[in-house]
Parts: sequence; structure tokens; C-alpha cells
Amino acid sequence: LPPQPVVDNLINLYFERAHNQPYSFFHEESFRRRLELKSLPDFLLFAVLASAVRFSSDPYFGESKSEALRAYASESWKLIVAVCFGPESDPNIYYCQAVTLLSIIDFTAGRRHPGWLKIGLSIRIAQDLQLMMEPSQDLSHAEQEERRRVFWSIYVLDKLCSCGRARPVALADAHCFVQLPCDEITFRNGEWKKTLSLEQAFSTNETETEDISNFALVVLAASALGRTAQHSIHQNLRGESRLPPWDSKSLFATINSVLLQLEMRFEFGNSLEDSVSRMCGEDGSVDMQVAGPVIFSRALFRTCQCLLHHPLLLHQQSRVLGTKPPLSFWNRAIQTCRENACSLSELLRDVQAAGYVVTYSFMGYCATISASIHTLYLEDADMSVQQKSAQLYQTDILFLKTLSQRWQNAEWMVITLLQCLVNAADKR
Repeated sequence: LPPQPVVDNLINLYFERAHNQPYSFFHEESFRRRLELKSLPDFLLFAVLASAVRFSSDPYFGESKSEALRAYASESWKLIVAVCFGPESDPNIYYCQAVTLLSIIDFTAGRRHPGWLKIGLSIRIAQDLQLMMEPSQDLSHAEQEERRRVFWSIYVLDKLCSCGRARPVALADAHCFVQLPCDEITFRNGEWKKTLSLEQAFSTNETETEDISNFALVVLAASALGRTAQHSIHQNLRGESRLPPWDSKSLFATINSVLLQLEMRFEFGNSLEDSVSRMCGEDGSVDMQVAGPVIFSRALFRTCQCLLHHPLLLHQQSRVLGTKPPLSFWNRAIQTCRENACSLSELLRDVQAAGYVVTYSFMGYCATISASIHTLYLEDADMSVQQKSAQLYQTDILFLKTLSQRWQNAEWMVITLLQCLVNAADKR
């Protein structure tokens, strides 16, 4: 471990830049108390330090932050393997927290295979601990909510990972019985609040929405993203869609209905200013632990719309089915896709213009999706469409370049987009 002042600084950075952005693994006060009492297992502490070091400017690390990150993550994993897979192993929530943090590190560094295995392990440990069920009433309110949030964080990560090829979701919505996360202030205060379940939140008969916390909005948007990825990416690529998307009984129509419901009930279509202004402190400052999930849930919502209505994915699906889409459906889909790509890019632009520090690695995927759609309109016959697409494409590239200062996968996304642009120019 590094010197204690360095450890303390990294812990502060973790809660400032990573907690609730978008994953919520710890009750901060309880974590700090255990840290002071030295009751946290070393494998968890190393995993947290590895997650925070990318944000550090501490001279202790110099130019070796990447090396420190790899060393801390490696040490954490070695300790987990030695203890968790030992003959007398007794997994607890610390393993879930640490393994999930390590899987995020692997995924964002391009190590997809070990990242995929680790998220699978954390899911099995979570199921073994019954985290998908309501926790024991013998636990304190803070401990109960921490267990809920660990489960929902794993759930969100599982859905985000499903956007990759051959990466189907592992957690079925039907098996998630624990209530959705409460609001951040209630959690910080160690209090309890009754919230909706995932099934209730998606129910058209449920009218109560005031108890939907910002983190719960991320869960709902991630659930929709998982459904969208399953349909538009996985089933589409395998040719498993049996009904054309314009059929009212198709999975496309079902997902589209879910997205419309989310937009109507939870204001996913609202502007960033409207959504965040209600969370400003008296001095006008914005707590990103509270506001960050609002930004992220809206980015996920727009990404769902872009994937569901993406013209290339719909074209491929129509080709596999051997049917030609009705012109009215095709035109609406193209318009919806472009509108949401523009809204997504404008969200990223407004986030940067407002000075909000958004450090979620998956936002890079969102920016890449919107940028790829803008490239389809760079030679549009309508000059205003062409100009706006070019401007928003550059907005996405700028966002990705900023994100790449912390996340290596964002750098690869920039390279991929620029190469696609070159290839498109060569074909013209």
C-alpha cells in the first residue's frame, strides 16, 4: 500500500469522482469508519485505490499512474483468488464490491475476456449472497441499502456490457426482487425509505414516480438498454427476430413502448438545465454524486433510441427477414434516430459547457454511437443537416478526447471514428 496520506487522498478522489458515477458500492461514512478501524480487507482497499488512481495528480505517482493502477488491481485479484477460492472460503459483500470494481478496470482497459469473467463471478457471488432479494431486517438501514446498491450496480454493469457482441445479459429482470435504490440523501443519513421494485417501476398501472431516485433512473435506463441491445445487436446479428420491427407485436414495438413510457413518466426528454437545476445547492454548486446519475440516465435513454432506430441495424434486420420496410416506418425511424443522436451530442456539449466533471467510461460508447450516426449525414443534400451533423460530430470527438485523458477505451473510440471517416471519404 502507498503511504497513508496518499491512501487518504485516493479514497477522497474515489468518492468525489467515482461513487454514484454511475456505480454505488459503498455507504461512504461506514466505509471511512471501517478504513479508520483498519477492518477493510486488503483486496477491497487495493481495488478502490486502483479505481481512483486514474483521477490522481499526486506527485507520489509521477508519470506512473498506469503502472500503479495495474499493480493495485493485480494485487487485489491475487488476494481474492487466494482467499475466495480457498478450501474454507466464505464469500461476503466485500468480494462482490472488489470483483466488480476490477471487472470495470479490465473492460475499460480493453481486457474484455478477464473483465467478462470477473463480472460473471461477481454476479454469481451476488446471487449466492441473495442480493437480488430484500436484505435481512437485522442489518442497519445503511447496510441494507448498501447491499441493494451493490446488486443494482452489478445489474447496471451487466446491461452496459451487453452492448458488446456475444455479450448477452446474465441477470434477468424477472429475478430482481429487491427494491430500487433510494435517494442519495436518505442513504447518506442511514435512513430507510420504501421504493418501487423494478417490475413496479415499469408497470403501466403504477402512477407513483416521486420515490424514483436518480440512481434508480440509471437502473431503469440500463434495463431498457439491455433489452435494446438484446434485440438490435444480438438477435439482429443472429437473425432471430421473427417479426419485422414495424409489426405491432414485435419486440421492436415493445421496446419502443417502454422508451416512450420512460420519457413520459420520468422526464427523460427534459433538458439538462431543467433536470439539474433542481439539484443545485444554495451556492449554485452541483453535487455530482446526486446529479451525475441524472446526466447518465439521459445519455443511456438517448443511446437506446439511437440503437433501436439505427438505419444500418434496421436495414440488416430487414435483409435477414427478406422483407422491405414500409416507407413511412423507415422515414420515422431515420428521423427518430437522427433526432436522438443530436440530442445525445447536445447533452454531452451542455455537460462540458456547464463545467460538470463527467467521468463515466460508458459515456464514450454513447458518444461513439451518436458520432457514427452523424457521419451518415455529412454529405446530406440539405446543407443545414450537413452542417449540424459536422458540428455535432466534432462535439462528440472533443468529448471523447477529454474522456480519453482518464479512460483508455475512449482513445480507441476516437481512432475508430476517425478511421471510419477516412474510409467513407475514400469511397466517395
